[in-house]
Amino acid sequence: MLTNCVAKAKLVFNKKLKSYKLVVAFNAHKRITAGGIVKYAFPTQSKCAYVSGDLLAENLANELATVLPSVYKTLRTHSVEFVE
Repeated sequence: MLTNCVAKAKLVFNKKLKSYKLVVAFNAHKRITAGGIVKYAFPTQSKCAYVSGDLLAENLANELATVLPSVYKTLRTHSVEFVE
């Protein structure tokens, strides 16, 4: 059974390892800054619905192409929205 909930996803950069992590959560809260910019506040990674392993920065598009099918299968939804 697929869910209709929209999951929010963002890429978190690790400066020390020069790699990214994909963090996906259903309970990301929308915040509007003083300048009118919309930002999303994610819970800690332990409370997120899905956290990927390290993704190489040089090959990020191919890494995401391999990770996203497992996100869809794990969360049982195809509604994933990338936010900043």
